[in-house]
Amino acid sequence: MGLIARALEIAGIATTLTAWNAGIIRLANPPRGTITQLERGQTVGKPGDVAQQHRILSATLSLLEKPAPVPLVRLSES
Repeated sequence: MGLIARALEIAGIATTLTAWNAGIIRLANPPRGTITQLERGQTVGKPGDVAQQHRILSATLSLLEKPAPVPLVRLSES
């Protein structure tokens, strides 16, 4: 996904990603992104935890307001 995000940015489409695995997302070096400390399959929050999902999505989407590249943001969600 990070490589796709970079290609879209080159085409003028702003992108942002969120991931649970910091190692993989760092290798792809996306233009903007957040990293959670959640388990695999819970990238945007725990099942049923709407408040947590909203916080993660809001933090990730807020990066679109900044010009790329933006350093990856580690969220404290766990």
